[in-house]
Amino acid sequence: MDRTFRPALRTAFLTFALCAEARAAAPPAPVVAPILPPDAGAPAPAFAAERLEGGTLTLASLRGQVVLLNFWGISCPPCRVEMPELEAIHRRHAASGLVVLGVAEMNPTREQARRFVADIGTTYPILLDPGEHLGGLYGLEAHPTTFVIDARGVVTYVNAGYLKGEEKEIEAAVVAALAAARAPGRG
Repeated sequence: MDRTFRPALRTAFLTFALCAEARAAAPPAPVVAPILPPDAGAPAPAFAAERLEGGTLTLASLRGQVVLLNFWGISCPPCRVEMPELEAIHRRHAASGLVVLGVAEMNPTREQARRFVADIGTTYPILLDPGEHLGGLYGLEAHPTTFVIDARGVVTYVNAGYLKGEEKEIEAAVVAALAAARAPGRG
């Protein structure tokens, strides 16, 4: 071996050994449990959020009503397809006690969200989620994601993503939650 190469090789070997020893002696990194979406039957995470048109809305203020909570993004093609279907569900069931809420994810500006909602023709309330704190609270893995929350504040249905036709499942979950809210001794 070349005399100039040996010291460099020795230094590299010692550095590697010291780093390996330091890694072995270091305490293990803490294991952080991922935040998962609430399953059907779990209480819906409480929140307060700013409305697109101003003011604040809390989930607690809607207790006693069925809530369809939809997380969406302006750059999400399935969201653009799903939102008119949710608008139709909103129009059919609002008089029966359904509250549909859209949550704007992926940090759009207020004006971008307004234009998107106007383009889609959405009339139900839209909430802003800068930094996706609500999305984190609900453990989102995909946009759109829809939750149906019953009158007691319990998640009864979760749909992550959207394929044409799934609006029928969403509406069936809404109808079931509305029926349960009207049942004697429930709500």
